[in-house]
Amino acid sequence: MKTLYHYCPSTTFHSLVSSRSIWLSSLLQSNDSMEGKLVAKMIARFASDDHLDRSTTDTLLEAVGLVESVIDGLGLCLSEDGDLLSQWRGYADDGRGVAIGFSRDYLEWLVAESRSDKSKSGLNLYKVIYEPDAQSEALRSTYSKVRELINEGAFQPMGRRGLLDGRTDKEIELDDQVIDAKYRRVSVACLGFFNKLFLLKANAFREEREWRLISYLVQLTTDSCLYRAQPNRVIPYRAFELLGLDRFPISEVILGPKHVTPLPVVRSFLEFHGFDVAKVRQSDVTYR
Repeated sequence: MKTLYHYCPSTTFHSLVSSRSIWLSSLLQSNDSMEGKLVAKMIARFASDDHLDRSTTDTLLEAVGLVESVIDGLGLCLSEDGDLLSQWRGYADDGRGVAIGFSRDYLEWLVAESRSDKSKSGLNLYKVIYEPDAQSEALRSTYSKVRELINEGAFQPMGRRGLLDGRTDKEIELDDQVIDAKYRRVSVACLGFFNKLFLLKANAFREEREWRLISYLVQLTTDSCLYRAQPNRVIPYRAFELLGLDRFPISEVILGPKHVTPLPVVRSFLEFHGFDVAKVRQSDVTYR
């Protein structure tokens, strides 16, 4: 996995190389309808396995839903496989586009560089998790913390006095403050789920062997992004400059099975913009 491939149309390839930058776009607007929603599905399964009652489960899922509602993942999707027919058809203009092979070492360096500037939103590089057991393991630690707070009474109803309740109004007020503090701790603990929201995908997508370069966007705050338009939507994105060209960001370029630019032209185009690429080749897929 020294190289991770980004499949894209030729226009995107041209823009990326010409601007020497990558665009990370909203993953919530991807072609997977369950994008960002599998965490809640797994938490509901945990709650069922723990035999939590309906009210407790609903309150827990509301807390998880709050995290979902304010976090978007702006991502660049990459694959371990640079010459896969389903990827050509789905993401590279039906085989007319390009697979840009990024050096994984370079991407990890770029992630570290992005985090050094505290004034800007940084990058993260993650491998997507497909297997249900691995997904469960990724969420279990945070869920256990939340479950402990629930056991301590974080979801107890507040301001109620039972028939045999001998507490004074002041005691009820103090107890409610304790419950409220624990509920707030649940909300904070649930933030541990946010960096998993865009790492879980259904097993049906496992052929893609996907990695993601992600920059998180916290909505309804001062967190900033740019916007681009498609015929039926407006998409949030962030642009990141490909710094350090002497570190060889692009290690390989594979032209799609329907892409017809001569290889020397592509090499010259890359070199003109400062990319000294090890290899440019045509796809081996016999698709036309």
